[in-house]
Amino acid sequence: MSPAARGAVAVLAAATLFGTSATSLALLAPGAPGPGVAAMRLLVGSLGLLAFVAWRGHLAAVRRLWRRPTTWVMGLAVAGYQAFFFIGTSRTGVAVGTLVSLALAPFLAGVLGWLLREGAPGWVWAVSTVIAVVGVTLLLSGGVTAPDPVGALAAASAGGCYAVYTVIGVRLSRDGGDPGAVLASSFSVGALVLLPAAVASTWWWSPAGVVAVMWLGLGATTVAYLLFGVGLAVLQPGHIATLNLLEPAVATLLGVAVLGEALGVLGGIGCVLVFAALALLGIMENVRRPSDDGGSERERVR
Repeated sequence: MSPAARGAVAVLAAATLFGTSATSLALLAPGAPGPGVAAMRLLVGSLGLLAFVAWRGHLAAVRRLWRRPTTWVMGLAVAGYQAFFFIGTSRTGVAVGTLVSLALAPFLAGVLGWLLREGAPGWVWAVSTVIAVVGVTLLLSGGVTAPDPVGALAAASAGGCYAVYTVIGVRLSRDGGDPGAVLASSFSVGALVLLPAAVASTWWWSPAGVVAVMWLGLGATTVAYLLFGVGLAVLQPGHIATLNLLEPAVATLLGVAVLGEALGVLGGIGCVLVFAALALLGIMENVRRPSDDGGSERERVR
C-alpha cells in the first residue's frame, strides 16, 4: 500500500470518528449550547494532542509553530469550525447540519490548495467530488423538513472554516512540520480562543456530560485528528476534504439508526453515491504514476 493510500485510509477512519460527534452529543447531552460544546471539545482534545506530542518529544516543534502567524490563522479556523458546526447541528438536526457543513468543503479546499500551490487536485478528485456532492445533495433532500436558515448558514460557515484549516495544515506539514505538532499547536490556539466559553460551561456537569466531553475530546478529536494528520503529510487538501465526506454519511446513518431521524429513498441513494465516490478516490490514491517516483508530493497531480 502506497503512502497516499495509507493516508486515505487514515482520513476515512478519522471521518468515521468525526461522524459520531453530533449523535453522541444528542444522546448524552441534548440541548447543550454549541459554543460551550465546541470549547470543551477543543480544550480536552488539544490537551490530548499536546500529551501525545510531548510523549513523542516534539514539544519544541509546537513552540516553534506557535510563533508562526499561519498557525494562529489555522487555530482560528479550527475554533470557528467547532463552534459553527455544533450551532448548525443543534438548529438543523444531526444529519442535515453535518451534510451542509461539509458539502462545499472539497471544492473550497481543492481551489484554495491550488491557489496556494499545493498541487492541482486532478480529474479523479473532480469526478469523485461531483459524485459525492450529488450524493450529499440527495441526502439533504431525503429529509422531510427544510433546514433552519440560521442553522444552515452556521453549518456552511463551518465548512468554510474546515477548508481553511485543512489547506493550512497541509502547508505547514509539507514545510517540514510534524503533523501531530501542527495539529497540537493549532488546536491549542483554537482552545485558547474558545476558553471563555469553556470556563462558563456548565452543560457537562453530570455523569453523561462528562462522558460526552471525554468522547468528543479524546475519541472524536485527539485520536481522530492524529489519524487525520497522517493524511495531511501525503494528500492534497481537496482529496482530504472529499474523503472526509464520509463523515456526513456516517452522521446521517447514525442519525437515522440511533436518533430516528428521517431518511427517504433519495437519501439512501445519496449514501450509496457518497460511498462510491470515496471508494473511487481511495482506490485511485493507491495508483502511482511512474513520474511520481522522483517528484515531490506537492508536484503530484493525481
